[in-house]
Amino acid sequence: METLKNLFIDTEEKETAVLGEGYLVPLRTKSFPMSGVCVLTDRRLYCKGRFFQKTGKVYQSDKGEYTIDLKDVTGSGFSTARFGAFLLFEILFVILLSILTGFFLLFVEKVEHSYFGLDAITWSCMILLVVGLVAAVIYYYLKPFRIFVIEYMTGKIAFLAFNYPEDDLRMFQRELHKAKDACSTVVS
Repeated sequence: METLKNLFIDTEEKETAVLGEGYLVPLRTKSFPMSGVCVLTDRRLYCKGRFFQKTGKVYQSDKGEYTIDLKDVTGSGFSTARFGAFLLFEILFVILLSILTGFFLLFVEKVEHSYFGLDAITWSCMILLVVGLVAAVIYYYLKPFRIFVIEYMTGKIAFLAFNYPEDDLRMFQRELHKAKDACSTVVS
């Protein structure tokens, strides 16, 4: 874990917990992992890779390195978030599916000599499009992404919860609050 020590501001810091240990292999090659790695020490929280930061009312994807002093951490927990890009991808998928269905029906009509008629094909595609768009919007609002959020004095940093085992997230949260308590006792 020598690579993790390179993240530390003070060489005397002691590693307490790591969230995303499965992603440390790419970290060793200096490329960014697909998901974030969060290293907790007795003094700071180091985040590297992909994470989300709250700006205004929305979470925006970011990747890089981020350091938070433990004294600045105000809380952590689980929340949900919706990402507009995900809804856009769903809508584009439904549109593409409708277009491909139309081409398929036109192809079948010519190859199999079945006559659907252009009106029937158009109506089929329009119905598929409308039902698909309604389903995409409903799914977007009913199934937000679950995220693990760490709040600090000037903002929030979050990680998609499905990228990590539930037990790892809970253990990391416990260790974060233990380190926070120990840090505040030393300062007092």
